Amino acid sequence: MDKKKQIAELIQPISDDLLSGAAEIALKAIFIYQTVMNLEPSADLAILKADIYETARALVECQPAMAPLFHLSNKVLFATQQANSPAELRKSCQSALDEFERNLCESVAKIAELVYDLIPPGEMVFAYSFSSTVVSCLLNARARGRYFRVACSESRPSWEGRKLSTRLASGGIEVIHTFDSAMGIVLPTCSVAFMGCDCVGAPGLVNKVGSLLLALSCQEMGIPLYALCGTEKFVSDERLFEFENHERPGGEVWSDPPKGVKVVNRQFELIPTKLITGLVTEAGVLKEADIAQHLSKTPVHEALRLEPAGF
Repeated sequence: MDKKKQIAELIQPISDDLLSGAAEIALKAIFIYQTVMNLEPSADLAILKADIYETARALVECQPAMAPLFHLSNKVLFATQQANSPAELRKSCQSALDEFERNLCESVAKIAELVYDLIPPGEMVFAYSFSSTVVSCLLNARARGRYFRVACSESRPSWEGRKLSTRLASGGIEVIHTFDSAMGIVLPTCSVAFMGCDCVGAPGLVNKVGSLLLALSCQEMGIPLYALCGTEKFVSDERLFEFENHERPGGEVWSDPPKGVKVVNRQFELIPTKLITGLVTEAGVLKEADIAQHLSKTPVHEALRLEPAGF
């Protein structure tokens, strides 16, 4: 089988993944890099580098809203570009993957410590869409003896809310599940709301469609809303708006619309930071004024640089 086709087939499940959060997808991408490194054990250095480059570009393009995919791929590309042999390339790549995974896990642990103190004992909290970070933080709080209930909605059209409800319930948390347009009914019963996010820039943060409505509703009702994410999701303003390139087939929303009806299926949107009470990161709970100093200043590998507008 053609190598490019093999890589495309490995990446297709990530491209099709509408349920996982950005951090969870990045962990799946680590396995893909490990697989690609060993597709051809006898490959020379040039072929291995070409395979890694192809994998990096394809991963970033398949889910442009997911900042951890970009940072993981960027880290791998820089780690391997100076390799002088296949063995050295594999070692450098694996080291970069291990470090990224370790940092992700450490980041979630630190965020969970902060979130524990944000959950009022005995109260109802609201959680939106699916985020492995949100799930980890809520399950951690429950395991530490903090009792609370969680309300969430379906998060259509991909139904991530069902995955969220299932994970939380399996961890011993009582869940109230409803449909998205009933958000205004359940929110007034909640003391705090949480959501994940896929990338963060100066203008705001990007998350699943519906997050903006949640943010506006929380502001109107006076409910604190926290976005949970590690700083591996911070990107430049230029890359932040790559989420606009992520439009799904309309058939996922309405399989047989009548003639004259165009179905729009854009599943990510920008939420202004001013609408968020705080961004909970491994560096602390950040306010709007704090974000600029944490924005990514990491050099971008040439394989992942964006073309100037108009080209």
